[in-house]
Amino acid sequence: MNHIIENYLERTTKEKVVTGNGRKTCGLDKKADRDIKHCKQCKRCWEPVCKPDNSKTQFLWYNDFPAYGKETETCPTCQTKNKNN
Repeated sequence: MNHIIENYLERTTKEKVVTGNGRKTCGLDKKADRDIKHCKQCKRCWEPVCKPDNSKTQFLWYNDFPAYGKETETCPTCQTKNKNN
């Protein structure tokens, strides 16, 4: 007999995990390709991060991140600097 938590984890995990090429993945690589942008002004990659309570969008910056194939978009910090100048 399975414990109630084990049953819950089995049901929720199976729906969210995608099987491909013999390995299990949750699709984070495709999500990163879609969400992470490259700023040409500051030469950093960045992505918006939404808080669970939807209060305010925050951003994460990556200094040493490969920009190859990333969509270019000016980051919020550089946009603010450009508005002030």
